[in-house]
Amino acid sequence: MHTADIEEIRRFYEAHQRALYAYALTLTGCGSAAEDVLHTVFYRLLRLPALPRDLKPYVYSAVRNGAVDGMRRAARSAPEESIVAHLNGSTPPDRIALQDEVAHLLRAVNEDERECIVLKIYAGLTFDEIARTRAVSPNTAASWYRRGMEKMRLAAKENAS
Repeated sequence: MHTADIEEIRRFYEAHQRALYAYALTLTGCGSAAEDVLHTVFYRLLRLPALPRDLKPYVYSAVRNGAVDGMRRAARSAPEESIVAHLNGSTPPDRIALQDEVAHLLRAVNEDERECIVLKIYAGLTFDEIARTRAVSPNTAASWYRRGMEKMRLAAKENAS
């Protein structure tokens, strides 16, 4: 691999590390497993003879595949860590309640919807990129997102009552 490719991977990791970690955490439900997935993905990425043409969906797809493989090997319990907290780094106390609420609402939707919402909002992927990551049509990704957001909106409304 060329030095320019290694530098591109470094820049990509720095720009996306929080969102990638949150995505891996969403899938694994465990911080250490999420870290293991990311380390493995970037180790393998550095060993490729050339960079993939479209790096963003490739890496997110690799994270998903690594997380699914890891979960098959060791059944993990439900997520105990706040996904949102890891996206924002250190958090002021007034935002902790909001983060807990968002994490609670994310648990109120199914896996496909939760994964799509995290990829869209926190990772900034387009529906086309989500579709390539998940091997579904862009319309399916958009439907998961809309249904999940509607469920979260309704759940938030119920919690406020």
